[in-house]
Amino acid sequence: MLVRNDWLGRMRQAGLHGDRSQIPYMVEAFQNPPDGGIDVSFIIRMSLLRPLAQLGATEALPALEDVIQSDPRKPLPGQTYADNWENQQIIALSKAVKARILAQSSAQRVADDKTRASAQVRRFLQELGQTPERLNAAVAAYNAQEQRHLEAAGPNPDYRHDAVPVELFAVRELADMAYRDRYRGFVSLPDVARVDFNQDDGAALKARLAPLSSAQRVTTLVDEISQEKVRDNLALRRAQLLADEGSSALPTITGKQQHIKAHRDLYPGNFRLPSGLSTLEDVQTRIVAADDTAVRSQMDGATPNANKVKSWHSQIVPGY
Repeated sequence: MLVRNDWLGRMRQAGLHGDRSQIPYMVEAFQNPPDGGIDVSFIIRMSLLRPLAQLGATEALPALEDVIQSDPRKPLPGQTYADNWENQQIIALSKAVKARILAQSSAQRVADDKTRASAQVRRFLQELGQTPERLNAAVAAYNAQEQRHLEAAGPNPDYRHDAVPVELFAVRELADMAYRDRYRGFVSLPDVARVDFNQDDGAALKARLAPLSSAQRVTTLVDEISQEKVRDNLALRRAQLLADEGSSALPTITGKQQHIKAHRDLYPGNFRLPSGLSTLEDVQTRIVAADDTAVRSQMDGATPNANKVKSWHSQIVPGY
């Protein structure tokens, strides 16, 4: 079986486009990632949880439950030793994803978009034992503690953030549900409207773009990327969402690139290379590469190679 270094990207696309044929391969890689050290297994698991959630993969529930019930102080398959910080995050995101899968599964037969979306949100919160207010409070507490730790650590390059709690992952899953659901009024549902997405940049971005059409999202993302001064985490998330739009985004991207090159003084960055231009070029390359892969090969379930994982980290933000 041919192993390709774009495997996680292809699984992400499977989640976006509803390709359930890839679920068995995702579950197998989630349970038994290639032996490449803790960071490899962490990136693979965290990256696979999002498409499994989007697909409503009930087939993954036993594997998720095994992780949820595991001890973060002990190695998971694919690990040579346990990293409590990373395992805590895998467990927390698995809980949020399990809740989303159950919520989507319970409401999938509801024809009315608004009724279905409302039922999903209620079941999601019920599975986690949460309310919007509890989510908001927990995320606020996590952010405050992170800020205190960052200030105490100073310039220490070895500082590692606190493990992301299930409440923050729950907010991110709600934002992704809003972004992917065909009901454009998702963010206005009573329970969802009480969630403070603005406490997390990635969730806030998706919640803000959720009511827009695909074409409107592309225009907004291209415009915002073109005005970026630095390539920070939010910039990476904008780039990922734009790449997710696929080849339909290319004309808008190309048009903006031409405008930037002709009017460099209107865009932030240095004279040689405005920051947004570099990001748009990266997104363009990623979209073309994904299309080329789709043309040249079938999604045949090729499994990830531990030696290739490092190149995926710049393509996918785990947990988003």
